[in-house]
Amino acid sequence: MTSAELAAKPPKTRPQLGRKFHLLWSASAVSFVGDGMRDSALPLLAVAVSESPSAVSVVSVAGSLPFLVMSLYAGVLADRADRRRLMWTIDAARAVVVLGFAAWVYFGAPPLAALAALAFLLGCGETVFSNAATSAIPELVRRDQLDAANGRMQANMLVGGNLIGPLLGSVLFAAAAASPFTVDGVSFALAAVLVAATGRSTAPRSRADRRPVLTEIREGITWLVRHREVRTLAVLSTLGALGCFMGTTMMVLMVTRVIHAPAASYGIVLAAGAIGGTAASTLAGRLSRLLNRGTRIALAFLLMGVALLLMGLATSVAEVAALYAVTGFGMVTWNIQAVSLRQQAVPKDLLGRVNSCYMLLARLGIMSGAALSGWIASVSSIRTPLFIGGGLLLALLVAVLFLLPRMTAMEAAAAAAATSGASGASGASGASAGEEQ
Repeated sequence: MTSAELAAKPPKTRPQLGRKFHLLWSASAVSFVGDGMRDSALPLLAVAVSESPSAVSVVSVAGSLPFLVMSLYAGVLADRADRRRLMWTIDAARAVVVLGFAAWVYFGAPPLAALAALAFLLGCGETVFSNAATSAIPELVRRDQLDAANGRMQANMLVGGNLIGPLLGSVLFAAAAASPFTVDGVSFALAAVLVAATGRSTAPRSRADRRPVLTEIREGITWLVRHREVRTLAVLSTLGALGCFMGTTMMVLMVTRVIHAPAASYGIVLAAGAIGGTAASTLAGRLSRLLNRGTRIALAFLLMGVALLLMGLATSVAEVAALYAVTGFGMVTWNIQAVSLRQQAVPKDLLGRVNSCYMLLARLGIMSGAALSGWIASVSSIRTPLFIGGGLLLALLVAVLFLLPRMTAMEAAAAAAATSGASGASGASGASAGEEQ
């Protein structure tokens, strides 16, 4: 059997993730619930401290800016440092910041500028933490476990950050404005302890080996540009994000203005999307054993494209909710495949910087899709962005079908490299596997 066939053939046994990964997963779960609480409480506090209608927008923009201005530097930090130590240090710092802010809220009313500063600082920390976590996962699990591990991390974001956290944050804010921030600060402290318990990561580069920040950023960009397969993944992610958000941005208007349903119905649609995404993250390991990588990627684009096209024809909230659940399943499935392929293909000492370039491009795709959605709807109709977004995703599906051999070859090359690297240190890897399991 060839190396390409080995890479395409899914493993038949269910991979058991190790103790260190479960510590990291637990830290992520706790932190995402805290993030969701804060994300719902900050806009409520902005409304309480300012009568300006733009108050919520100011806080939202301040929280989004770090993903644009910090992403590339976050990649440098992730490649320079002990990644797990960087993660728990960031969480410890965020615990201090949020608990201090909670005390301020308890004893007085912070101005809007303080809310914006908090959102910006925590966004910077989240940008660094997320990159380091994505880069650290391949150090904790085997390559055949990556889909399952990434799926569980995605589930934390969906369940904790999008469902449980916002609900708890709203309830606690109604009881006492400082409560959700206090719990968020405690969650960061607990997450820091859990990550620290995983031990040391790869040894950080010495100062003598470090180059100017811009030089190291350029190395990551250059690697991404020159690596055809990972570059193709970046283009697919950027265009896929553009197509998805071109369509999903219009869902609130589909519900309230086209279908003329109550505004509260939009919450049902969002919950359905989170449920679909959670199902994809939960089933990620099983799908990796049933279907090869290329089939999983093609399935993701097919589901997203068809669901958005049908959503453009929907006439009820139930239809929109069901189709958004399918969209969520496809989006999370694609995210897991793309992350796992990057983790396998990119050299360990460049993974943080390549991840940062990749995620910045995806973020630009999201912003562009949302902006184009509003413009297209204003000059045409609310349904039109859904049709265009779905059509773009199906066009990308055609491209994916042509690119499947390259993706299979990339995974096979990564498998061969991992096998050759492991053969030189089989005794050490055996001891490490025993410790992890």
